[in-house]
Amino acid sequence: MSLQELLREQQSIVAEQHSMREEFQRMQRKLDDFIKSELHRLSSRLDATDLRIQRLISGEAPANPKQFVESARGLFKSEDLNSQTSEPPKDPGPVRFAPSAAKAAARRPQLPMSRRGSAPTLETGSVWKTAPDHLEVKAQKLHKACQKAPAHDVWTEPSEGITSAVLDHAEEALRRCFGKTKEGQRYANNPLLGLNAIFKRLDQNHSGKVDRSEFLQLCGILDFNGSTDLMNALFNRYDLDRSKYLSIDEFGRMLFKLDGDPHGKALSTIAKMREALALRAGGFETLKAMANQFRIMDHDHSGELTKEEFMTALDVFFNCFNLRFSAAEKLSLFSTFDRDGSGSVSYDEFIRGVRGEMNDFRLEWVNKAFSILDKDGSGVVTTAEMSRTYDVSANPAVKTGKVTPQQAISQFMQHFDQNSDGQITREEFTENYEWVSASIDNDDYFELMMRNAWHIAGGEGWSANTSNLRVLVKHTRSPDEVVCVLNDLGLPRDPALRTMEVVKRLKNQGVADIAKIEFCG
Repeated sequence: MSLQELLREQQSIVAEQHSMREEFQRMQRKLDDFIKSELHRLSSRLDATDLRIQRLISGEAPANPKQFVESARGLFKSEDLNSQTSEPPKDPGPVRFAPSAAKAAARRPQLPMSRRGSAPTLETGSVWKTAPDHLEVKAQKLHKACQKAPAHDVWTEPSEGITSAVLDHAEEALRRCFGKTKEGQRYANNPLLGLNAIFKRLDQNHSGKVDRSEFLQLCGILDFNGSTDLMNALFNRYDLDRSKYLSIDEFGRMLFKLDGDPHGKALSTIAKMREALALRAGGFETLKAMANQFRIMDHDHSGELTKEEFMTALDVFFNCFNLRFSAAEKLSLFSTFDRDGSGSVSYDEFIRGVRGEMNDFRLEWVNKAFSILDKDGSGVVTTAEMSRTYDVSANPAVKTGKVTPQQAISQFMQHFDQNSDGQITREEFTENYEWVSASIDNDDYFELMMRNAWHIAGGEGWSANTSNLRVLVKHTRSPDEVVCVLNDLGLPRDPALRTMEVVKRLKNQGVADIAKIEFCG
């Protein structure tokens, strides 16, 4: 971007800020006038109501029922929001009930009496003052906000992480940078061909994919530079399968979002959904609730939604995340998941598509964890197998006697047992970690989580296991050493039996000449 373009863009930003400030001040004055008008009107209504209560209790009744109705109607007459002042309602004078009006009044709920035969006392802070107080609080907050507003026209980049809006701006800048290259100008009508031409200079192994370092090189060729966090966030937006590689074709389609390419628009929309779920409270766990909302929309309980039901449910759910999609984006999503062209989509399949699948690296760790539980290799974990592996003695509910150890085991298994048959299959175990994986960006952190959760020893750097049992082994012919027990799940609770079992497992893992062991900590 040239210096003149930067100056023009800065001038347009300053002009827009001046316009917004003037609009804000105009709205502030209008709101102040409206608040004053409403306070005056409500105060007049309160005074008039007090006067009528006194007259009703003293036995005075309207001589003309029509006059009573008109006066009551005047109390609740709506005011023009643009009026600067509000005149208090005129006193209608003494009023007397006609017989029919008196009977109707007798059937209405009566006001509470502070003591028999006297009018109720209206004190400060009572329900009568709620509306004025609420308006005053709003006015005070608005006044404080105006005082805290910056005195100068300064634009600063958001400081709390890389939001979807920041990524959208970066993506637009990346497209502009591409348009200035000779490939971008040559293939202006088909930017995908231009992007592939640039990529061929980088793809030395002819894989058709871009890793993180090649992505940075590609951005460098386009003369697009950003912070490390921004570049990583951009890469993650396009890496939908979390494989650490970008298909140059899908990357280009998501970047350019060409007309007539609904699949590219759908991929870009899914990326925005994931960013919203990752940045906001609840995250991907909340995505599970989306299936329940879809089921509400599914009137015939077919497990599928029509186009209208799908779009309505999409708006309802993602509106909670302050994320809105255009009609074209929603239509492209529907077309992508309506693979057979039947005019309906399976909402379970759609939710899994938004959530994404684990890459092979994470799937390998999930399989390792399942193998620890599946002692007999049958592919199914029973309650008995879980009891031999998972120790619930430290569970607070078990310690206090609220639940038995067997009940604690059953509650733990319910996290994985989707069909509630009392067993956990490999598919159920994997599906649970698909949801966990969706909320974790870093593979190393996922490895650390799996190692510590299922006591898988080893690891390097910050992925090194810290949860496995360490013991001090005293030898007869060599120095003492601290040894990690590789298989420390399912140890007996009895101290003597626990020591014998640890010694046995240490010998199985190759530790010899054991004279004595001491538990660390």
